[in-house]
Amino acid sequence: MTTLHIYQEQHFDVRPQLFGSFLEHMGTVIYTGIYEPQHPTATTEGFRGDVLKLVQNLGLKTVRYPGGNYTSSYHWEDTIGPKAARPKRMNLAWQALETNQFGLDEFFQWCEQAQIDNPILTVNLGTRGIDDALHELEYVNGQLDTDWANLRRKNGHAEPYHVKYWCLGNELDGPWQVAKKTPEAYGALANETSKAMKLMDPSIQTILVGSSTPRLNTYPSWDFKVLMEAYENVDYIAMHDYVDRGQSETLDQDDRRDEDDLPTYLARSREFDKQIDEIETIADAVKALKRSDKVMKISFDEWNVHRPSLKPTQPWSQHNPVDWCYFNLADTLLFGSMALAILRHGDRVKLSCQALLVNTIPLILTDEGGHAWANPTYYVIQSLIANLSDRSKVLASTLSDGEQYSTPRYQDVPVVDQVVLDTGTAYVVYAVNRGAKPQSVTIDLPQAVRQGTQQQLTGQLDDQNTRERPDTLTLKAVSDFDIAAGQAQQSATLAAYSWNVLTLKY
Repeated sequence: MTTLHIYQEQHFDVRPQLFGSFLEHMGTVIYTGIYEPQHPTATTEGFRGDVLKLVQNLGLKTVRYPGGNYTSSYHWEDTIGPKAARPKRMNLAWQALETNQFGLDEFFQWCEQAQIDNPILTVNLGTRGIDDALHELEYVNGQLDTDWANLRRKNGHAEPYHVKYWCLGNELDGPWQVAKKTPEAYGALANETSKAMKLMDPSIQTILVGSSTPRLNTYPSWDFKVLMEAYENVDYIAMHDYVDRGQSETLDQDDRRDEDDLPTYLARSREFDKQIDEIETIADAVKALKRSDKVMKISFDEWNVHRPSLKPTQPWSQHNPVDWCYFNLADTLLFGSMALAILRHGDRVKLSCQALLVNTIPLILTDEGGHAWANPTYYVIQSLIANLSDRSKVLASTLSDGEQYSTPRYQDVPVVDQVVLDTGTAYVVYAVNRGAKPQSVTIDLPQAVRQGTQQQLTGQLDDQNTRERPDTLTLKAVSDFDIAAGQAQQSATLAAYSWNVLTLKY
């Protein structure tokens, strides 16, 4: 029997924007993903209504746009104004033809219909610089009688969009990136760009490019060097990481290795905990060296499990399907533990974006002209967002007497991975059972509870949600879950290989 001890007096706040997602102009994320004017469910703006409904039901509040690698050669001006006049461009990042029929103003219209409160925009600091970032900011947020703000009004959008969060480029440490930079050159450019943008709009917060992956040999010295250049003028440092069961450590799809055994794969979320701890340490070292009072926040603005594409690429087509995949139960359990690593570090990680929302290692899958349905990872994010509000707190908690396992790569891995949230009206226990047998858990709560429910996502390890069987892996109520009303100690059973949400109302 595992005992979960919860401590009310030790906590930190978390907010709804902690778990967001990401839209990039790659593959079929945008075109036939969220935008398909000929689709039977299309809105007057051309947005897929079936996808909008799924996003609304997800409860998503934060979305990053338009990239990603795409932004390093992105000209935002191509995406505004009359659609017939917009130029067609070569998308260098993803080897596709970009029609620009979905652009900045369409993104904000889509956000409004999808009920997204906190869009995050990424500016091009690859092939462009300070002036272009300022022009985009003025178009998006400008309130005065100035040229770019007036162009937005001329294009039919009288009110500014009030975008708060701005990424200062993307993955500019990566050798794959258009206009890769040294940390010193990038840090200086980002510092001056952020300073200028905040002179124009002091309400914004900016996000510095951190290491693209901990697998690069420049990690974590890149993070240290760019923070030394820009610490006082930025608000966040970005983190990115993806985990693939069988790809090389560099995520090169042409360089496969032997797949992880299941115990190793399910323990790979520990790399997230380690990476967040390392970036916190780097940021705090820079804080000390600069004798600063500011605590640097973290934006984990790209993260996910990863699988190779199920569709062959079609270079220089309009919608080159560079990625499209199903996630199975094993992927979903790892995804759940990765999300718990972020929640566990919510005192410093204040933004995160699962990448990507639709069709590329996605939460939502679509067929052109056809159906839309959810990968099982959708239900993990949905259950996390559902309990985040301005009152939510992560509570300190420990497991005692719990089973552990070891692999050649990871030692002393808890079979049960958990985080506890206090919503203001209930304790919510999120728990992954990484093991092949059920786990019985006794929960010691800070106070008595009056009502409780348990939801569980489980099945066979290779189960998937397909267009024919879209509800194979979803969260389902555990019908025989019962609580001892009026008592502070409760018991629950976590099924083998399961994601669990226990809601205990006090």
